[in-house]
Amino acid sequence: MNIIEIKNLRLQSEIGFSAHELDRLQEVVISLRIQTDGRRAGETDDPIDAFNYKTVNKAIIRLVKESRFRLLEKLAEEIAKTVVVRFEARQVQVEIHKPGALRHADSVGISIERRAEDYMRHVAFLSLGSNISPEMNIADAIMLLRRWTIILASSSVYRTAPQGDTRQDAFINMAVKLHTLRDPLEFKTHVIDRIESRLRRTRDPRNKNAPRTIDIDISLWNDEAFEYGDRPWAVPDPDILRFAHVAIPLADIAGDYRHPTQGKTLSEIAAGFSAAGVQRIGIDFNAWEK
Repeated sequence: MNIIEIKNLRLQSEIGFSAHELDRLQEVVISLRIQTDGRRAGETDDPIDAFNYKTVNKAIIRLVKESRFRLLEKLAEEIAKTVVVRFEARQVQVEIHKPGALRHADSVGISIERRAEDYMRHVAFLSLGSNISPEMNIADAIMLLRRWTIILASSSVYRTAPQGDTRQDAFINMAVKLHTLRDPLEFKTHVIDRIESRLRRTRDPRNKNAPRTIDIDISLWNDEAFEYGDRPWAVPDPDILRFAHVAIPLADIAGDYRHPTQGKTLSEIAAGFSAAGVQRIGIDFNAWEK
């Protein structure tokens, strides 16, 4: 067992819920104790075998910079989840202090400890689309997904022809792969529905193919096939086999993944579609500056 320590990482964060804390940056001081298996690096003296704490540091900086938190508890939990789930540490202790938060005290802080077994994670693949201010709305959707999940991979971005109702603007479509602790129905109601509500997604009962600010669907979940919810929704999403704009982005991020009921890889499924009407465009939402 090795312990890697990152001490007193000082960052500016939007954190708090009191009136005087809203819409302003405050200092937080973050320290980590990360438990890893460092035996191989100790034997080989090869950096490739060592735990990459610089990458961890960058991920935490990005998390704090791009998110807003009401509570130190939430920030600590998201940092712990990032270290354990994304970077596969055995265990992490996260300590966060907020200087000047309490009168007559240097700081207020919290310390939490999490292990790998604390995060029973699912791998989900989502399909995203928009044709109303699509660049802005997909960027906002990605930002919110980062707040409530850990994004593992994202596809290229495609401009695609509308389906069903062709009298509307072209869509932008993409796919993401992520980790979540929620079950599918909870993910649908607590993540997807909240994002679609925040981005003012409206549904026209007379036209299911109407323009939309954002559309997010669970396309794949682990390697399972099932139905969930009252509708019910199906996983794998049947649209994977029906539409190029769903299959092609998924194949970008998981080409070797075998469809749970068809047995074909996503690359094989995507190759069966005509690329007409599906144009890859050079947008990287990971680097999107709001």
